[in-house]
Amino acid sequence: MTIECNEIDYGYTQKLNASQWAWEFLRRNKDYQKDYQWFISLWQALEKDYGKPPNMDHQAWKQDPRSYKVIDLFSEQDGNCAIAEDKLLIECWMGYKWGFFKFPQSPKLNAFELDLELAWRPLAIDYKAPDKLFKGAEKPIMLATDFDLTRPLKEQFEHIKRQALIQQRQLKKQGLLEKFTVSGQKNTWRSYLMFLDHSQQTRDSSEELADGAHYYVQNYLSILTLLDK
Repeated sequence: MTIECNEIDYGYTQKLNASQWAWEFLRRNKDYQKDYQWFISLWQALEKDYGKPPNMDHQAWKQDPRSYKVIDLFSEQDGNCAIAEDKLLIECWMGYKWGFFKFPQSPKLNAFELDLELAWRPLAIDYKAPDKLFKGAEKPIMLATDFDLTRPLKEQFEHIKRQALIQQRQLKKQGLLEKFTVSGQKNTWRSYLMFLDHSQQTRDSSEELADGAHYYVQNYLSILTLLDK
């Protein structure tokens, strides 16, 4: 599935929070798109046979093998979504696999078009976004300086610290130093979305752009570790 949109459509991304940015990358994940198509086809077939919620034949629905997926992990279940120890209703299985609560949403919808905003499952306590996100992401900006070993080191360290802070402020004013926050990354992320949506850009785009875009498609949950500012 190709998400059709033109450059002017991306204005809405200026107002996205971390949760919404995670959705924007998840909905561009080809595996999620395939899973959703599988899910919604079954869901509509079940509705045809047993009625639509809340007026469906709930018992008959749950007994139909199409309504659930057998899982191998017994430690995590979703309350009423668990039919048995190893069975989850397909709507809950989708959330279990992709990391959200709520009813699965169509990848055709942007964050402001969702029927229900996704509620992301809590990240594992030991979850940590990779230090090096992808090839080319780490671009250190160096500050060159000299040490005079005849002078006290503490005095020189304070001088270097002041120099570093001054250079940092200058780079921020020039737009050359992006903070790793939602506000600091949104323009970069928007360029990734544009790359993902317009396949004709692939041949003309840099390797760094491609690496970044595909990293966030696969690791959308890492966005949730950022401050929403």
